[in-house]
Amino acid sequence: MKKNILFAMALISLMAISSFAVNPREMTFPPLKFEPPEPVRFIIDNGIIVYFLEDHQLPVITTAALFKGGTVYDQSSKIGLTELTATLLRTGGAGNRNPEQIDQDLDFVGAVINSASSNDYLMLDLRTLKKDADLGFEMLADMLQMPLFDTSKISLEISNRKDEIRRQNDDPGTITRRIYYQTTYAGHPYGNFATLTSMDAIKRDDIIAHYKKFYAPNNCILAISGDLTLNEAEEFVGKYFGSWEKSNLTLDSIPAATMRYKPGVYYGNKDINQANIRLGHLCIDDKNPDRYALDIVNFALGGGGFTSRLTGQVRTSAGLAYSVGSYIFNRPHTGVFFAYCQTRASAMSQAVQMMLDIIQGVKDSGITQEEMDMAKESIINSFVFNYATPDQIVNAKAMLELSGFPSEQMTKDLEAYKAVTLSDCGRVAGKYLDPKNMVITIVGNKEQFDKPMDMFGPITEVPMEIK
Repeated sequence: MKKNILFAMALISLMAISSFAVNPREMTFPPLKFEPPEPVRFIIDNGIIVYFLEDHQLPVITTAALFKGGTVYDQSSKIGLTELTATLLRTGGAGNRNPEQIDQDLDFVGAVINSASSNDYLMLDLRTLKKDADLGFEMLADMLQMPLFDTSKISLEISNRKDEIRRQNDDPGTITRRIYYQTTYAGHPYGNFATLTSMDAIKRDDIIAHYKKFYAPNNCILAISGDLTLNEAEEFVGKYFGSWEKSNLTLDSIPAATMRYKPGVYYGNKDINQANIRLGHLCIDDKNPDRYALDIVNFALGGGGFTSRLTGQVRTSAGLAYSVGSYIFNRPHTGVFFAYCQTRASAMSQAVQMMLDIIQGVKDSGITQEEMDMAKESIINSFVFNYATPDQIVNAKAMLELSGFPSEQMTKDLEAYKAVTLSDCGRVAGKYLDPKNMVITIVGNKEQFDKPMDMFGPITEVPMEIK
């Protein structure tokens, strides 16, 4: 009897709750407020620019040192020098510590220092507990000002990179990416990839010269956040970086990439039962004012996952793809647009044709109001998560200045996305999507393809030989 009463009471409660339930699709929310805290910016005498944001939630300090540079500055005969130098700043010893001592001292206090390079910038970053701040800043400063470039570590890193190059044809996705960029960016540094020959040409003197050219205080922006006051941050910067001497820094101008390829199919032979596809073309740079509308178009086309046309039609409806989508990569010296797909070899032509048709459809007719609204909402909401922590905010501010943007660019970006109209989307889709001038990269076994590749244009078979 008691159980029956309890059951009846629970049922009545559920019925009462359900009577007040709201359909999630009908729920409304106030407009998103994006008001990240503003870091303090200051400059010390040797030219280092510092962004600092105080945060005492955890006894942790993060620091990133950012530099103009990158692989675009590699000599054509020594491609790989930038990445090798960046790695050796961390692994090659520094100050009075050999490589092993660096690792031991960091491990002992649980601190982490990483180094990285990209096409267009260089970075070292530190994460340490507040109590170990002196040790962390000292080691970061030693790496930047007194790297040892240990000869045994140089040999090891070159050997490791040569092993990676020898294995570069193991993964079809890696082959597809390499062929696409080498072709699309033919004649431009963005299309360069290290080879066995270029790695053999790099000597210790090259590494030292490269370090001296780019890693200088008047080419450095520090992004510091965490459990420090402004006075403490200024003291640490002055103590560990204040005596770093300026260099006579001159960076060569990098030209914008221009179309030098012939549209058509670029085929990489690999004996697999799949087809890896990437098709696209050069697009816009990172300061083009149309980038906001084009991002929204790309979200609807293929960048928005399961809500996008490519995924919905190629994967969900037609069942032709394991993965499919599109991407806009806005870069300082001309970016790219591409769509990608992985499918079975026997469906190669179906997948390529469907992708081209979908892109052509967006070019001709734009996107719908519903697609635009969904894309804008997703992109705008992402601002909260992209700049949610103090280190994300100071790093973003530092990167904006390094890239030549004003300090208020984050807010400008948010407002620019909000202001995009359906007319803007149609205009940029028609202007920038160009299915007739694409590099169509296909990797797989052509004997297993459902139709000949020349239905998509002239075929260039790309050598797979490793040199």
